[in-house]
Amino acid sequence: MDDHLAMDPPILKESTYFHDPTMQLKVIKRDPEIPYRIHGHEFHELVVIQSGRGITYTNEVEYSVGECSVFYVPPGALHGYKELDHLVLYNIIWGDRLIKKQTFDLEKLPGFTSIFAATEVVMMHLTPSQFTELIPIIQLLEKECDDLSYGSGSRIAAYAYLLEVFVTLSRIFDQTPNSANRTARLLWDIFAHMDKHLDQPITTEELTTIAAMSSSTLNRTFKRATGLSPIEFHIHKRIAKACTLIQQRGLSMAQVGEACGFTDPNYFSRQFRKVMGMSPKQYQRIFTSRFA
Repeated sequence: MDDHLAMDPPILKESTYFHDPTMQLKVIKRDPEIPYRIHGHEFHELVVIQSGRGITYTNEVEYSVGECSVFYVPPGALHGYKELDHLVLYNIIWGDRLIKKQTFDLEKLPGFTSIFAATEVVMMHLTPSQFTELIPIIQLLEKECDDLSYGSGSRIAAYAYLLEVFVTLSRIFDQTPNSANRTARLLWDIFAHMDKHLDQPITTEELTTIAAMSSSTLNRTFKRATGLSPIEFHIHKRIAKACTLIQQRGLSMAQVGEACGFTDPNYFSRQFRKVMGMSPKQYQRIFTSRFA
């Protein structure tokens, strides 16, 4: 057993995070998250991974997480973080007394009980379109939590956005077949493999070996979980890396393409346009003019 597992895990207290006992709601952005030994909380925690990758673990199991991963940690459950690579996430935390389920009939909401009444960590992996729907709500929730000036209505707005997060995730969970939720976990090793190889193409054959699936099963399962085929998803991630390199400036388009595994500049330009709706040069000009 690891030494850090043998120690009594720390329990994070509500009083540390909720300075106003009447407002038990907070959004914390970790950019980046740092390794953290296994611990528990007195409060509820919803974690939404914006980018990067890493491992969150309990005493029994490890989960590879990355962009579009979402997980709920109930009060008393233990988890930690390790092997992190530029992991950026939102922590939404709330006290046990904040939400009265009977008041809002939340327990009648499809999927709510499956996620937020659990006693162990609940993992989800959203499709890119689902993730795009969720992130603006969280950002608005963060803004209202940070602006709790008296009489501004921010407290009420923050509650409303938290409920919208609950409804959004509950509907996604309820509309995703249980088989897809289970098989999505099998794909996390593939997500990790993709993140390690953003500088080169990958093949379906190497992914089927990792997933222990046939190519047809892998493609069907992956598309159900992400909305894209494995190769399409990897190309999207490589183009996202290209965007980051363009933003950092100093590299030619050919150098950017090569750094993301595109040795043919024309192929790089076609794939960039397909994903971003514009050429790399157009993206560079927009970014440069905006932040010059």
